[in-house]
Amino acid sequence: MTGGASSRRSRRPQLAVAERIARRLYDGVAAVEWVPSDEADVFRLTFSSGLEPRYLKLSLPGTLVVAREVVMLPALRARGFPVLEFEHCTDDLPDAETAFHVTRQMAHVPGADLVAGDPSAGHRLATLLGQVVRRLEGLDAGAIPGSVRWNRDPGEWWRPQYQALLEDGRWPLAAHHWAERILARLDTPPAGFGGWYSEMLIQGDGSFVMIDWTTAGASWACEQAATCMEGLTEWSQEHKRDLVRCFLRGYAPAGLDQAELDELRLWRLHGPLGWTMLHHPSEEEIRCAMNAVRLSEISDDPVQWF
Repeated sequence: MTGGASSRRSRRPQLAVAERIARRLYDGVAAVEWVPSDEADVFRLTFSSGLEPRYLKLSLPGTLVVAREVVMLPALRARGFPVLEFEHCTDDLPDAETAFHVTRQMAHVPGADLVAGDPSAGHRLATLLGQVVRRLEGLDAGAIPGSVRWNRDPGEWWRPQYQALLEDGRWPLAAHHWAERILARLDTPPAGFGGWYSEMLIQGDGSFVMIDWTTAGASWACEQAATCMEGLTEWSQEHKRDLVRCFLRGYAPAGLDQAELDELRLWRLHGPLGWTMLHHPSEEEIRCAMNAVRLSEISDDPVQWF
């Protein structure tokens, strides 16, 4: 999001709300600073008292992202998942004008820096992430408050992107084949949980806290695992296959059965195909996506897909 004049004007009402909430919750608020975010309005709170900074997250007008997190994250935390712990939330100020939560500032490092500086810590993180994702996928989305619910709306759940791919004659037949398979899966009621886009606050020892649950909820087997594998590969060209190997060690210590392998491949290809179709792709973007398709088709070892 840019910081132009129109953006600043749109932030003024939210800044006023943030200031009111902050001053009702804390003494000695020195500053309330907006932090750019796509999914919500996030503000960094600093204090004249020497209290460590806090982050206040507010729903954007007309959205439910923060309201969903307020009820979802405590439920996940109660089940042992490493998610943010709220210091305050909407329940503490029922008359607040919007859903919100407040968390403490946490020291953290980018995943790429962790892997570059301490590959073994990166490997530990990947293995732990695999274990966590295996448990996450096994949740019943209906039992987790705030979960996104699946539906058959043709305008949702990536269906428009794959329909557009099928109508674009520049894509090879192999892409059409996978698009049709993914569309069929999208029309099948999901039985698990996923949709978390692998955002984390990472500590130097490889431990992490999972953040930003914008689209989390009902999902299909191996969808979350494929998303996390792709995210890990973006941290290091040199170590990407080791990271995927460690993730799989945590996710499937006894190895993947054939059904899991097939589903993991399907959702691995959702990355290059679906995301490429979020806009009208260039010929080069299509070429790159098809390279990912070929890598995934020629090997049954997920490590070789990246």
